[in-house]
Amino acid sequence: MNFIQENLVRIDLGLSKEYSLIQFNDVHVVTYDKQRDDLKAIEKAIQQEKIWMKQRIDFAQIYNEPFDSKLMLSSTECLNQLIKYANGNQPDLVILAGDIIDYYSRSNYDFLVKSIRKLKSPYLFLCGNHESPSENFLDICQGDCDFQFVDLTEFLVVSLNNSNRKISQYQFESFQKILSMKKPIILVMHVPILTEYNQTEFPKLEAYFSIKYDDCDEITLNFIELVSSSAEVKALLCGHTHGSITSWFAPKIVQYCCSSGLIGFVNKITVG
Repeated sequence: MNFIQENLVRIDLGLSKEYSLIQFNDVHVVTYDKQRDDLKAIEKAIQQEKIWMKQRIDFAQIYNEPFDSKLMLSSTECLNQLIKYANGNQPDLVILAGDIIDYYSRSNYDFLVKSIRKLKSPYLFLCGNHESPSENFLDICQGDCDFQFVDLTEFLVVSLNNSNRKISQYQFESFQKILSMKKPIILVMHVPILTEYNQTEFPKLEAYFSIKYDDCDEITLNFIELVSSSAEVKALLCGHTHGSITSWFAPKIVQYCCSSGLIGFVNKITVG
């Protein structure tokens, strides 16, 4: 068994050619620098690494996903392998969909920057709830962590930082503007959305793992309704669940939750 586990996704948009996207998330990298970090920081990193060593197996068992205990790589090596895999595939876009590091620290941040610099393809970095506050990641997000988009000529990949489990007025208005471009959209968010169409796919998850359409603020609900009714939105890509879940967000709109990078899980997406 190889470390990398590919989940093949195809999104048909009637384009003139095929595009390749690679998505991974929830790697929860922790590291430390013996020369720079104090004892408290080092102990925290060691403890968090132990926690995720166990939790990656727990989640794999919950979702009945294959995972070889012989492939218990360190979180830093997991990210190294994911970057190597992405470079080997040379996609049109690499999507890092949140929780790539476990918490903000100088050592974790520096390792993240160093890793992303190894990517040979364009990338889109989205903050997860573990990349907080998002202001610390402005350089990696290339300016705006809350709302970004990549124009791949025939379609857009749009990301919103919903790691606080809500949508802001700024994000809502920005999304309205992007819809006016009248291009197909693949929407990326770290936290998936639970709607009336995918109730049965999320039965084992606590409220923490999704945004519920019937238990959110007004702006977030308006955003969900806007996305649901939009002809431009073709698919949603999410993480956070630590398990692969494919469900209907709305009629004709599929939501793909990518499992954990700690078990080498990637969404290998063909858009055509």
